[in-house]
Amino acid sequence: MPGVVEAHLADNFHEMRCRILHDGSVVTAIYGTAIRVPTSACPAATAVLQELEGIAINVPAADLYSGGQAQKHCTHLYDLAVLAIRHASLGLHDTHYEAIVPDEGDQPVTLTISRNGAICHSWNVQNGSIQLPASLRGKTLDKGFAAWATRSFTDAEIFEAASILARTWLISIGRRYRMEMAAGEPIAGNSEMLGRCFAYDATRAELARYSLGNSRSSSEIKV
Repeated sequence: MPGVVEAHLADNFHEMRCRILHDGSVVTAIYGTAIRVPTSACPAATAVLQELEGIAINVPAADLYSGGQAQKHCTHLYDLAVLAIRHASLGLHDTHYEAIVPDEGDQPVTLTISRNGAICHSWNVQNGSIQLPASLRGKTLDKGFAAWATRSFTDAEIFEAASILARTWLISIGRRYRMEMAAGEPIAGNSEMLGRCFAYDATRAELARYSLGNSRSSSEIKV
């Protein structure tokens, strides 16, 4: 059956929405809205989402991330689109994820994610490496995450929650820096990010600047 799926993301540095329309088989239209973003280049990424029009809604999520496709997009907007497409294929109703990632210090911290109020994962983490549960000890949340997570979490919803929690940990690293101090500065100076997403395409990064006023404390985030 035809339908509409709305996806919304809010974290310390981003807020955006993705809306897909489908006819029960393929995506017929897709729209993105950049509400709060870290660079001046990010808003233009909404137009690139149209490349997903015509995609079958039952396409495996792994196919949408193969071949470096995601790097052409805003990482977070693309994640929202993939999430919306998957939920369209399953006919899922309202789903609310809440990921909590405390700042890391000298001791491990506990990361949790819940779906509609029920805890899906609780990981004890230090320096991006899982300490507990013991079955996941030594697994990393950055490079190599997708490879081990697909093997460890065979249930699609559990894998989905794990992916969101790992992405949230990655975003939380930004809290180690005073992002407001970089407002107006060229983003090209962040060489580690070059080539990793839409905004950090080499050509765009030369012109783009860090945004002012996009950061929010965890208590200020509303969904």
